Amino acid sequence: MIKTPEYEVMLYLNGQIIGDVRKLAQNLTWSKKRTRVGVDTIDFIVNDVMLAQWCEGRGTSLAEILKPIALECRLIRNDIPVVGGFLATLPSYSPNQASANLSLKFDGFLNLLDGVYLAPGETQSGKMGQLVVDWINEANTRSESYGKGFGLVAGTVSDMASVDQTFENYSSVKHVLVNRCDNITGAGPFDVYFHPDKTYDVLKDEEFGDIIDSYIIYYPGRLNNTSASSISAPEVTGFASAVLGVGAGQISEDGSSQSEAPTSFQVNEDAVAEFGYFETIYQASSVSVQDTLDQNTASKLAITSSGIWQPQVTLIGSEIEPTPDGDIKIWVGDTVTVQNSEDLTGMTNGQFRVNALVVKVSASNAETVTPTLARGDASGNQTFAQELVDIKNELLALKTAR
Repeated sequence: MIKTPEYEVMLYLNGQIIGDVRKLAQNLTWSKKRTRVGVDTIDFIVNDVMLAQWCEGRGTSLAEILKPIALECRLIRNDIPVVGGFLATLPSYSPNQASANLSLKFDGFLNLLDGVYLAPGETQSGKMGQLVVDWINEANTRSESYGKGFGLVAGTVSDMASVDQTFENYSSVKHVLVNRCDNITGAGPFDVYFHPDKTYDVLKDEEFGDIIDSYIIYYPGRLNNTSASSISAPEVTGFASAVLGVGAGQISEDGSSQSEAPTSFQVNEDAVAEFGYFETIYQASSVSVQDTLDQNTASKLAITSSGIWQPQVTLIGSEIEPTPDGDIKIWVGDTVTVQNSEDLTGMTNGQFRVNALVVKVSASNAETVTPTLARGDASGNQTFAQELVDIKNELLALKTAR
């Protein structure tokens, strides 16, 4: 049994620490996500009267701290910082009664880069990791030039392949990072991992996360083992084993001439053999460069040609710890094993990559952990085909024996 953790909810204003607001934070929920999945979050509710008194005791006021972007939060679990972010919106407020609640929502630092745009221009070339650092540095430089920098600092940067990047339209730095990190061509998949102190790492996929062999997630639960309190698989829709990507064409002002839109037709032959042939169209109206369209179409195909379930699992914090380090930990990037003896298909069994964690924390700091699991891209899924058949037959035999 894992000891109930201790949490600190530290608030900062313009980089200066204000204090720990954990005792006031109700319905605390936080998430840690891979770049391809989304942005980290910290959400909680505070009473306006109690927060005003808390601020007064620290020489400030509600009006001073409730400032989008300027107010930051860092969540610390058992002395280990796990997630950080900035106040994304000024919450709604109804000061027409004795007291009112404020719902504070903090976005991870990746979303700071959604507010800085890179202009179209000449093709940039270089190692993928260094290009990411260059783009983030440009965001830092621009914010500093107008009086308040982001303060994002590069940490570990993997040695990655050299690539070309052409910005065809104005694109936010975040959009560029998310668009490139999951490409299956070029430099390959990577992650931009933001730490709570605003440092960040650019890591190749194979260098991000651990393969966990210290436990298996069982369902139904087993005594003295790591267990799932629930497990399910959502509906799989939108399957296609072939994708036709259509880019942007250009028409002159008088309509007398036009350029044909580039196209990219790609097929996952393994998915065709396993499931069948089915086409879909991917419309990329802002893309006119062939290489970019090829990469985007390949990424779309990887998603659409995955014809198996990805399990949704609920875990209890007393059995597993949502933390980057520890003996029985689970964290983004990790690979975990799920064994569900009730699943006759075998599809919710096997090894899965953790793409995101959502953690709900009770008033007593008890945790409910919901990981987003993925078996991998469609080409990788095919390597599990025989394994799934074997698992299904084994589980069916167990069911029959009962």
